[in-house]
Amino acid sequence: MDDPSSAPAKTRRNRSQTEGRLRQAVEDLLVEGGFGALTPSAVAGRAGVDKMLIYRYFGDLPGLVRSIAFGPDFFPTFEDFCGDDTVADLLALPVSARAARLLDRNARALLERPVVLELMVWELVERNELTAIMEEARESLGLRLLAELFPDVADKARLAAMSAVLSAGVAYLALRRRKIRWFSGVDLQSDQGWKEIASAIEAMAATLDGGETDP
Repeated sequence: MDDPSSAPAKTRRNRSQTEGRLRQAVEDLLVEGGFGALTPSAVAGRAGVDKMLIYRYFGDLPGLVRSIAFGPDFFPTFEDFCGDDTVADLLALPVSARAARLLDRNARALLERPVVLELMVWELVERNELTAIMEEARESLGLRLLAELFPDVADKARLAAMSAVLSAGVAYLALRRRKIRWFSGVDLQSDQGWKEIASAIEAMAATLDGGETDP
């Protein structure tokens, strides 16, 4: 017979395992069929649990999707962008070098997350409450990166626009890399290719180096 004193810990462990299975089911269904494949019954069926547990643990299906989008294991995080650098380390770099380093890390983080790349494809063809949650998660991170890692850039609108263009380009190349090796003569499936891309980003971002605020 189980020790009654162990029941709370066991319950927490069982809930954690079930939540993990539900999150994994969402990711699997996203890859296979996009957001249209996400229904409470489909997610619960893939996870092998009663669909009422989605409502008990997350409130509803959007709540489950939100727990994934804003969790630490799906999209690249602020810490992923910082890597081995502290915020102070990054702020000590010229703006162009800082931007190149962060965008290179973003590309590499995306390449390690095939589910996220699949999600980005589906977002282009589907717009609904669930895609909006994913978009909100990425947008909030992007705004945090701009605010905390580029406080010395005076022209915030210009910084945001350049960030949009460069990060979109990186995302597209990361998507393309999965099945196509070459783009405009750049080997997307080699480290050298990504070093060339990082160098180009730094050159394009160099115009921001003259836009810092006074100390």
